Amino acid sequence: MKRNAMIVLGVFMAAGSAAVADEVLQIDVNGLTAEVSGDFSETFTGTMSVFNTPAMPDVDGDAEILDVLVDGTAQGTGGAATGAFAFDMALSFSSGMLTGGSITVAVDQGASENSYSASVAPSISGAILDIGGGTFLIGGVTFDGLFADAAGTFLGVDITRWGDIQPVPGSFAQIAFEPNGNNTDADTDVDVFVAIPTPAGAAMAGLGLVGLTTRRRRG
Repeated sequence: MKRNAMIVLGVFMAAGSAAVADEVLQIDVNGLTAEVSGDFSETFTGTMSVFNTPAMPDVDGDAEILDVLVDGTAQGTGGAATGAFAFDMALSFSSGMLTGGSITVAVDQGASENSYSASVAPSISGAILDIGGGTFLIGGVTFDGLFADAAGTFLGVDITRWGDIQPVPGSFAQIAFEPNGNNTDADTDVDVFVAIPTPAGAAMAGLGLVGLTTRRRRG
């Protein structure tokens, strides 16, 4: 079941000049499978894998790119289901702090596969928020973001404004990770953000995702 959720999540990284996101593209991905290497908490040390790939498909087959948004406005170009896209996010943590990782989203758009990939920056503060009931929010800042088709589209959305200045900064927010007894969640959501910083090219010292609107299927 889809529902609206207002999430307040502040994520900060070390070093670099301050930059304010001028235009933000958001890739809203739902129904992914997440696995962690041990019992999860705000002080977790270990690794996390979030996926929907041909080699490791989402275990219950309901993963989808719900939509692509620009500055919070849905573009109505989502609907890529499990077999039409690949998602791969690998994260590492030490005492609840991100120590690095990577994100790739690849979409079969007919003639050729288009993709976005980025590295996840280490964090100076906890990137895991326990919101109770065995549910967690996870967020981080990304860098070296690249679109494979920098002069084209991603799911029908013109991405040239980001492609023209890539590599670009950004962030991600994993919404409502609820690990079971096997340290797995077969229905977690991830929002990937791609930013145009002001001034262009400046390193991001912090990107706050405040009042982040996501649409979820859980009731």
